[in-house]
Amino acid sequence: MQIAIEVGPVGADALARLEAAGHLVRHEGERWRVIVTATVLGQHSVRAQAHVLAHDVIHDFALEALTQPPSIAIRDPDGVLDIADTEVMLDGVRRAYDPDPLKRYDPHWWQKQMELGLGERKA
Repeated sequence: MQIAIEVGPVGADALARLEAAGHLVRHEGERWRVIVTATVLGQHSVRAQAHVLAHDVIHDFALEALTQPPSIAIRDPDGVLDIADTEVMLDGVRRAYDPDPLKRYDPHWWQKQMELGLGERKA
């Protein structure tokens, strides 16, 4: 996963250390973003892992977070997490439309009329 962390202005020394650590720094006007690539660990929440990583990067490189908690954006360049999320969502949708196996369904009114012979047309 890639995490973009919105930070205050990055000094030259911090910029050099971030780039040496393999992180990217994007500067557009007044906005500074540090982009960190990380591996998702285990079954823990991706967002929780991203926030922990953001706090670590801000602390380790003496950066200034503009918001508390730090504003982050998560991107999955390989699409692995997107596929897993989609599968979970589609399974939930499928289950929502499955009939309840324990519910007994009564015939509809027109089926009852057909059984009684009231729904037949007479010539």
